[in-house]
Amino acid sequence: MLPGPYFGPPEPNNQPETRIGCAGRTRAVSEPHPRPPAADPAAAAAALLAAAGPIASAFTARDPGGQGYEERPQQLDMARRVAGSLAEGRHALLEAGTGVGKTFAYLVPALQWAIAQGKRVAVVTSTIALQEQLVRRDLPLLAEALPFPVDFALVKGRGNYICLRRLSRAANGQGALFEDEERDQLEAIRQWAYETQEGSRQDLPFQALGSVWEQVNAEQGNCLGRQCPHYKGCHYQHSRQRAHEASLLVLNHHVLMADLAMRRHGGGFLPELDAVIIDEAHDLEDTAAEHLGVRVSSRGVLYQLGRLWSPRRGKGLLAAHPDRRLRDGVEKARAAARAFFDHTRDLLGGAAAGDGRTTPVPDGAHLPDELSPRLSELASLLIQSARDDEGEAKLEIGARARNLRALADGLGSLARNELEGQVRWGEMSSRGTLALHSAPVDVGLLLGEVLWEPHHAVILTSATLSAGKPPSFDFMRRRLGLEDADEATIGSPFDYTRQARLILRHDLPDPARDGRAYDAELPTAVWDAVRRTKGGAFVLFTSNASMRRTAEALRTELEADGLLVLVQGDGLERPAMLEAFRAGDAVLFGVASFWQGVDVPGDALRHVVITRLPFEVPSHPLQVARSKRVTEAGGNPFRDLSMPTAALRLKQGFGRLIRHSGDQGLVTILDPRIVTKYYGSYLLAGLPDCPREYDPEVHGDG
Repeated sequence: MLPGPYFGPPEPNNQPETRIGCAGRTRAVSEPHPRPPAADPAAAAAALLAAAGPIASAFTARDPGGQGYEERPQQLDMARRVAGSLAEGRHALLEAGTGVGKTFAYLVPALQWAIAQGKRVAVVTSTIALQEQLVRRDLPLLAEALPFPVDFALVKGRGNYICLRRLSRAANGQGALFEDEERDQLEAIRQWAYETQEGSRQDLPFQALGSVWEQVNAEQGNCLGRQCPHYKGCHYQHSRQRAHEASLLVLNHHVLMADLAMRRHGGGFLPELDAVIIDEAHDLEDTAAEHLGVRVSSRGVLYQLGRLWSPRRGKGLLAAHPDRRLRDGVEKARAAARAFFDHTRDLLGGAAAGDGRTTPVPDGAHLPDELSPRLSELASLLIQSARDDEGEAKLEIGARARNLRALADGLGSLARNELEGQVRWGEMSSRGTLALHSAPVDVGLLLGEVLWEPHHAVILTSATLSAGKPPSFDFMRRRLGLEDADEATIGSPFDYTRQARLILRHDLPDPARDGRAYDAELPTAVWDAVRRTKGGAFVLFTSNASMRRTAEALRTELEADGLLVLVQGDGLERPAMLEAFRAGDAVLFGVASFWQGVDVPGDALRHVVITRLPFEVPSHPLQVARSKRVTEAGGNPFRDLSMPTAALRLKQGFGRLIRHSGDQGLVTILDPRIVTKYYGSYLLAGLPDCPREYDPEVHGDG
């Protein structure tokens, strides 16, 4: 168990979870911070990170037999820029190459500024791996090293925490709601609840079933606050208290955007933030589009109704309720849901193909919607009934009513096409679930309203923020609506000319023109690449189907060569896959999440094989709408949208290879378009400068 307090905001329960972390030194709320001595903040931040500074001493003390602390000019440069942006109240775009040490480069000046000015800073990441690095390793070390108090906390959604009151209710009075496996797990959670110090789902020694955790978590809108008999021992309330004590919060992109989306309508659940540092900022546009839009699925609606009443199982919150009108209302809403989604599926036609295919909802079309009125009626019935109920039953029914009303509002606005500036589409899963989506075509104006304008300084950083030839931040600024910001490209300290080699295959069929021929030759091309380094390879794909086909075609040969074959989605979660890969002699087949946020230094990863250039699917409705917007503005969608996006993603994939000054290896690109198409030079211009090898050999620059 990691000691220390934790922080989790009252976040909508459908947001992605963050992982556990530890907090650093803390202070009592009434205790004023000792402030760092007055000095030029940029110079002070650099001095703290210098070879003779306190961080170097703490680093050496922790690992006396290691290689020692290395002062990096690039890290000092970035720290000065972050300190200057915070001091002057300027937004910034800072591209920091792999190996810069950007986490310390922004954490040190952020902590320094927050303590000196009595402000609060949020550090926002996209991946769980980086959050865990910050709260488990980097911030605890800084808490030991820095000459002023460091207090920080990891933000987690309230749905991650156990609610002791709801747990007691479920264990004592709701046994009829659960099957045997669920009851066994509920008992295990009850026993764990007496032992846990953190009280979050991630602290459980097993994976909780969703149907069980939904009944016992600290659900939004289902809290008695100080009136609760478990208030003093409530893990979630302890985390809320920490919110107002910490100077630095660590959260993820989803939590930030969920809060900002609520603030557009006068809500919000995070403490007030003075400055925001967004790491892995290349992902921000997609996360913003997700949270500033709407998503309603057939599965989600039927699940919410099933929690109230399931006639097939004879279970649900209303199973024993004396007012039969409520169960009748659930049945009417369920019938309306099935009719609505069946009708919508027919209207969208191609969505019925399944397997994640998307179909746009025609511009201006209104979907025939009898479902949202039924959901609203049921919510009103539940609220009316809850007035006559008492205690916990009233809370549970009230929470269900609020969820239904939110569903009704979202679905109604989506069906009636009331979402100005947004594109709508349907997506059908292979299991038959139809999800309706909407997303803003341009998030820039919305981000200006909720992010750029309200905050003293917002600093975006990543290893991939610039694109083009020569590299420029223009694409990122346009996409995010960030007109006025400082910019800097801080190069990597790694010697790519010595550490890496790029191999370009250009004799395979063009995957855009003849996908079948390309797919037929791909397994052999991957096998040839993997044999160069005898394994130790990431094989990166843009398609799940292509990944699975290639992995199965090669599995027998690879295993016969003594190589461990790891395929994303084959049962192991990403951390377990990486742990197995780090043991050596492995080949990992992965898609989107392995192109970024994965850190495997050393000899275990010595080859990155990129099977296909990472262009967006041009037929996706959001991509079509964005392309149309570019055309209307007089631009060229492929040049101004597709090429820069692919360049950033290709740079991310390349970046998996070299993670340490001692690493060496190969990157192989199997897509021939990198050599044969005019835009190949544009994509290559964004990659680190290293020796190139053409396979088969060509003369000149290709």
